[in-house]
Amino acid sequence: YQGRGYATAAMRLLLDVIRADQQRPVHAFPSVDNAASNAVCRRLGFELLGAFDFQYPPGNPLRCNDWRLQI
Repeated sequence: YQGRGYATAAMRLLLDVIRADQQRPVHAFPSVDNAASNAVCRRLGFELLGAFDFQYPPGNPLRCNDWRLQI
């Protein structure tokens, strides 16, 4: 089901719930190598703050992008 817009549509629904709760800002942390997840963030108007090293699961380094959306 990749490339059909399901992830973007699901994130839009989730962002509607977050907006209703007035939670802000929203951050997403996809791997820098995950082009699809980074594209979803870009498509939904998230701002790329940059890449950083994250551990997930703990003890396993992962390079992630920090995306932020002001709601």
